[in-house]
Amino acid sequence: MKKMGKTLLAAALMGAMASAVQAEDKVLNVYNWSDYIAPDTIAKFEKQTGIKVKYDVFDSNETLEAKLLAGKSGYDIVVPSNNFLAKQIKAGVYEELDRSKLPN
Repeated sequence: MKKMGKTLLAAALMGAMASAVQAEDKVLNVYNWSDYIAPDTIAKFEKQTGIKVKYDVFDSNETLEAKLLAGKSGYDIVVPSNNFLAKQIKAGVYEELDRSKLPN
């Protein structure tokens, strides 16, 4: 059940972000926990949207934070842990979402 919830969350996240990718780019750069989404999620997303996903993984909050705090990570989506999120927001590593560009 937990894995199914993670898969649904990942699919929803990627679906919501699909519209954030500019048409000319057609690449969505994702940085996420290893083993966080189902193996077929990315392939399904790419097939449905025509957007290629560059999917990189990390294994600890410290690894994610080091990359983000170094600046200009190049990722469109990152999936941080809640306990590190406040510090990363305060450091200004995230951009605010323009919800008017999200279809759902």
